[in-house]
Amino acid sequence: MRIYPCTLEEYRDLIAVSLGRKPPDVWLKNAAYLNVYTGQVERGHIYVSGNRIAYVGDKEFAASPNTQIIELEQRQIVVPGYIEPHAHPCQMYNPFTWGVSQLRQGAVLSINDNLSLLMLLGERAISFIEELDRISSHMFLWWCNFDQVQAGDRHLLKTWLAHPLVIQGGEFTEWFQLLQGDEELLERLYLLKSARLRVEGHLPGVSYEKISGIAAAGIGADHESLNAEDVLKRLKLGLYASLRYSSIRPDLPDILAGLAGDPRFNLNRVMLTSDGPSPHFTEEHSIPAMIKLCMEAGLSAVEAYRLATLNPATYYGLYEDLGGIAPGRLASFNVLDSLNEPAPLHVMQQGTWRIWNREDMQPADEAAIASWLHTYFRPPRVPAELVPEQIREQGSTGIELVNDVITKPYEFIAGEPLEDEESFITLLDSKGNWTLHTRIKGFASGVTALASTYSASGDTLLIGRSEKGICDILQELNERGDGILVYFINGEKLHIPLPLGGTMSAGNMKEISESLGLFAFRMKQHGYRFRDPAYTLLFLTASHLPNIRMSAKGLYLVKNGHVIASPVRLDTR
Repeated sequence: MRIYPCTLEEYRDLIAVSLGRKPPDVWLKNAAYLNVYTGQVERGHIYVSGNRIAYVGDKEFAASPNTQIIELEQRQIVVPGYIEPHAHPCQMYNPFTWGVSQLRQGAVLSINDNLSLLMLLGERAISFIEELDRISSHMFLWWCNFDQVQAGDRHLLKTWLAHPLVIQGGEFTEWFQLLQGDEELLERLYLLKSARLRVEGHLPGVSYEKISGIAAAGIGADHESLNAEDVLKRLKLGLYASLRYSSIRPDLPDILAGLAGDPRFNLNRVMLTSDGPSPHFTEEHSIPAMIKLCMEAGLSAVEAYRLATLNPATYYGLYEDLGGIAPGRLASFNVLDSLNEPAPLHVMQQGTWRIWNREDMQPADEAAIASWLHTYFRPPRVPAELVPEQIREQGSTGIELVNDVITKPYEFIAGEPLEDEESFITLLDSKGNWTLHTRIKGFASGVTALASTYSASGDTLLIGRSEKGICDILQELNERGDGILVYFINGEKLHIPLPLGGTMSAGNMKEISESLGLFAFRMKQHGYRFRDPAYTLLFLTASHLPNIRMSAKGLYLVKNGHVIASPVRLDTR
């Protein structure tokens, strides 16, 4: 499959350049390059016609005065552009900013989650991804959520499935409903398979037998392996396995140690993903960082690079366009200082140098991009106010944090004073219609109040040591605008503006990374014990993670769906 088909004229020129009958647009003269097909570092001429590679080999063709001739240094090497196979482009950064950051790190293409776009934009999400495709130098393809937002909208689902920028369904979080016989979900999954799309799983801690049933349904890959044994389960059952190195699951080094030298692990069916890192982890968990970790763990250089190039291109059927340095492929590749340093010095994207000496050749007009983003992502929240009397405990079951994202229920005595590790937590509907209230344990004892519009459900999270503190911080958030606002016990305040849909910054990656880095640092200073507080805020309302969550249906147990407490309408309090 070709992402960007040639016009007839481009096709004709490509063949003419490949045969030496027409001069190339770009000539990398006698360059060292990694041949991922043979596993060798080779040296030869690389000729580019338009946006594609026309020729790779020893023969020297005539150039023209318009040919850009590049002679790299002897130590430098050309490698295929990297592919991020599993991205979440709305993690406080916006999709455009995500693409800029990825291209700087040599990732020429990412496969992206459309769930946030569906929640924020609805049917306008299609026009957004089309405009993004036109203005971004990074290439975006998308997966189509089919088990959450689009559950009741078969027409919208079919529209996404037919779109040329959509190549996958997923990530499939509600698989347990399928195994329990959910007919509607089965039919939607059948639509995906009939459209000949890949389906990505979400299978953390799932048994071999259940993965077998899910594989039978057509799920082709999964990114939730927690150890080498999990990887082997997936490979045995015919799935591809993406090894994850994310800000909340930095498992890659341990997984690599577990599979090193074991012949059962077919690395041709393994990929690498950062799974949507927080902004301040985007470099630490970049594809270059992952490739380097693989080499340090004992994988050969070619094995490590294949995990981020040829393997995802093969899995997604994009091998005619990407994955290697060969004729007919898109001229999307990286120039490295050496094979041991995967972070690129130069990046060519579709025949144009976008990064040179690690600097953007054509930096975006940030003000214009921000203006464009604001036309799509408007504040979805209806500002509402609360008074302490409206915040009343509902039962005696609270949420205890096990780590950044995993929770468990615990019991407290309603009406009793908070313990040192406890805070009140309220979920306020984005339309201001209802609230849900309980306690949270193990969050951050030095935080007197926190308000966040950044949540998986799009509702506002309010956490505080007193009902009055919750009301006060909500009022200030209404005045400042959407984002994250924190009051610390020492009187310090911290505000992170997220004006795009209440969940994303309009700034560049450096700006949002510095803000989130400071937020994480301050939170840890004030009692937060885990790695990434932003993900804790995001996932307290996520329906696919164990064990107890808050949502529009109430405080409930994920495993069996039991509702412990229901939301209360504000006009009834």
